[in-house]
Amino acid sequence: MFSRLRTIPYSCKPAWTFATSTPFSPAAMVATRTRRHAFHSDSTVEVIPEANYNVVFDIDGVLIKGSQVLPQTRHALGLLQSNNVPYIFLTNGGGLKEVDKAEQLSKKIGVHISPKQLILSHSPMRALASQYEDKNVLIVGGNGSDCRRVAEYYGFKNVVTPEEVHAVYPAVCPSSALEVRSVPLPEKYLQNVHRPVDAIMVFHDSVDWGRDLQVMLDALISKGGDLGTVKTETELHTTKQSVPLYFSNADMVWSNEHPNPRFAQGTFRSCLERIYKDMTGHDLEYTLYGKPMNATYQYAESVLNQLAPIHNDGLPHRRTVYAIGDNPYADIAGANAYGWKSLLVKTGVFKPQGDENHHIHPATAVVDNVEDAVRWILSKEILKQHPL
Repeated sequence: MFSRLRTIPYSCKPAWTFATSTPFSPAAMVATRTRRHAFHSDSTVEVIPEANYNVVFDIDGVLIKGSQVLPQTRHALGLLQSNNVPYIFLTNGGGLKEVDKAEQLSKKIGVHISPKQLILSHSPMRALASQYEDKNVLIVGGNGSDCRRVAEYYGFKNVVTPEEVHAVYPAVCPSSALEVRSVPLPEKYLQNVHRPVDAIMVFHDSVDWGRDLQVMLDALISKGGDLGTVKTETELHTTKQSVPLYFSNADMVWSNEHPNPRFAQGTFRSCLERIYKDMTGHDLEYTLYGKPMNATYQYAESVLNQLAPIHNDGLPHRRTVYAIGDNPYADIAGANAYGWKSLLVKTGVFKPQGDENHHIHPATAVVDNVEDAVRWILSKEILKQHPL
């Protein structure tokens, strides 16, 4: 995927050498699978072949915290580029199209990131578009109409959001914490408000829990997804929920500038589960995406196969993948279950006492930060290729 030059003195032992990082540039992001040598006195100039292992980064708590880029981030990515190691980003964040998120992340970090390297929590949910292509889908989460635009980009033709329902029927949630838009919603955004809801999909964290929980519950206990209707008391306790429900991730918390982790989509889901259980006596049924769900890792594997395919006699083979994350219950649990190596950093959700590992989901290694994680990976791969 990435190609860099390094100079190895003839007297050096390459088994213990990996290239140091240099500043990033989009032009440097050119893949090569060849090797050539040119002799200049006592040194060899070598084009480093693409590594046969990959690195998968979480973002929040690993590379950034809130609005701040962690100080080790650029150097860690530089080390991988210098050593021609293909890498991608796998996050339980989202709320934007992949191309927009990649551009946003590139500007923030100061490193060019291709949309092909980025998997958001709702990226695998693109596959649902064929099933619900002509259905009316309630899309929840994110700022303004961002998630609506994501859904339409994925191929969902009929979308409605809680904000749009509230705009047409303010009495739906009179205590909404958000003020009415200064600029009214486009009329075309309101055309599906009166149609029955066929499915609910939470693409990103809610910005108005009261409003979104209310509208989602209205759909779940409605007659056939028709907002404004409600099942009889008997029906509530004897029939299943009216519409299928999907969540893009299970994270209970996430890490930003605050010293303690903050509520995430999983906490929001727990609230809905409790409300639905109290009202109907039934457990809420739903499908989960994101880390640590297996479907998300299968999706990531397919992205890696497209980005940096590994072939032997024309057949693809299982690659070695190192996943770097800060959340034991998402990043580490998912990586371990899928057969990847896992590295747990201390810069995010995980707050150990000393160097202890997580007691439920132990990582392959615990390190201080993302740069230490990358150096650990490079050293292990060098030992693997050149054992003592």
